[in-house]
Amino acid sequence: MNKSVAIIGAGLTGLLTAYRLQELGFSVTVVEARDRIGGRIHTLQSGNAKVEMGATWFNESHYHLLDIIHEFKVPFFEQYLTGISYFQIFSNVPPQEIVVPNDSPSYRFKNGTIDLLNAIYSKLKANTVFSNETVKEVLFSENTSRIKTYSQIFKADLVITTLPPAVLIDQIAFSPALPNELVSLAEQTHTWMQDSIKVAFTYKKPFWREQGKSGTIFSNVGPLTEFYDQANLETKSYALVGFTSGSCSRFTQEQRIERIEAQLKIVFGEEALQYESYNETAWYQEEFTKSNRQVENLFPHQNGGHALYQQPFLHNKLFISGMKCATYSPEKDARTPTSCMKSLPPVQCGGVGFSLMKDVSPVLRATASIASMRRNCAMGLTPLGSGIIFNPLFLANRPST
Repeated sequence: MNKSVAIIGAGLTGLLTAYRLQELGFSVTVVEARDRIGGRIHTLQSGNAKVEMGATWFNESHYHLLDIIHEFKVPFFEQYLTGISYFQIFSNVPPQEIVVPNDSPSYRFKNGTIDLLNAIYSKLKANTVFSNETVKEVLFSENTSRIKTYSQIFKADLVITTLPPAVLIDQIAFSPALPNELVSLAEQTHTWMQDSIKVAFTYKKPFWREQGKSGTIFSNVGPLTEFYDQANLETKSYALVGFTSGSCSRFTQEQRIERIEAQLKIVFGEEALQYESYNETAWYQEEFTKSNRQVENLFPHQNGGHALYQQPFLHNKLFISGMKCATYSPEKDARTPTSCMKSLPPVQCGGVGFSLMKDVSPVLRATASIASMRRNCAMGLTPLGSGIIFNPLFLANRPST
């Protein structure tokens, strides 16, 4: 049996896969280009507030993720949606007051989404993850695989990549070359967040709650298209966070702020302009998210879960993992809470009561590395989802080559 594995990418998929493989006795190395773990999970500390500049929410249909959250004992609480929300239909029509149904609540992590990553990372052996190591080339021979970065060479029997497929083919050279069929599919696979700008405003107090408002905006007008409460009363962290329209990429940051302030004033009044800090992450400028190889005008998640991504490549030495390989979609494959989950005692977190949910049959999924960050287009949310994307037992039971 092959015993050494190199994983490219230290996001949720990469770290969880590393942990599962280490439990099975593999020697694992994780190579990460950024100076941080997380990938498109990016919790930013801004003063007293923690704001999510990437994946944020999950709900009860993400039962794979709930297994992991329970396993690593990461606290979370229900997303605040109480009070009046707003929908901007046209620029010449006042924002419409609406109430967002909360019959299927979403949840956020008490200490930020990065808390889940840190919990997994803490279980890895020392010197497993190497950051600031941008992979430029992967070479496969009969006896070994070599992963070349700009500073060193890592060797392993097998390689697992967790990068978005379009980024993979854009930034890493392979020898032997990747199959043309895989390259063509990668070019036509949408990368979540690659066209997004996410913004965050922090405040001394959650003024919108005092006004009886949820902090939620849905807008056809912009520049904000989605905006949400991201307060945590327990930690006295108060923020509003959301996405701008794609057209905002043509503006400077100063121009974006000016336009967003005008919109917030219309919806929330002058208090919205009394913010302590402004942060934004322009993912379309992020070199390890944005790929010039991705074709234009793809639908969100287009070609995600394609059967070709489930196959090993280059003589069974290269495996593709990550959210675009997930064959599970919460909307299409949801198990009902009554049949698959049971409530544990309620936990008070961030001033909101909730019940940790535990899957009653976690054995199968305990062997799988599962992670996915998905946009819930119907609600405009940014949930942290889950899908079966890589099974370490496949390697454990695989004949040596």
